[in-house]
Amino acid sequence: MHRSARLLIAFVALAVAACATQLPPPARVADLRALVGSYSGYMKEYGTTPRPATVTIKPDNSFEITTGGPEGFRTSGVIATTVDGDLAWQTGQVKGRAAVYEGDGRRVIVFQREDGSSTTTVERRVP
Repeated sequence: MHRSARLLIAFVALAVAACATQLPPPARVADLRALVGSYSGYMKEYGTTPRPATVTIKPDNSFEITTGGPEGFRTSGVIATTVDGDLAWQTGQVKGRAAVYEGDGRRVIVFQREDGSSTTTVERRVP
């Protein structure tokens, strides 16, 4: 491989790494009411391009996910805390877990489908 090709590959790898958003430190959830509100970010499904997503967590332990793009959809479900301080969620027959990260004035929630076929990462500013 030519030296210029290796330099180009190294440069592209560094650029991609620099664009990746770092997650704040993990946060354990004792009370789901602390997460109530709207969060925005993206959904990445296996084999597709990430698309915009909004998650709204409500005081009654329900939540709604809305995604954009041509294949956009809206669905609702229930969410609960687990004994380890993470979250478990379900929409219809689809189940998964979620983890909360908080720091630097923002809260990030990462929803992972049980079968690993999709990940939704959303965030909002917190005081």
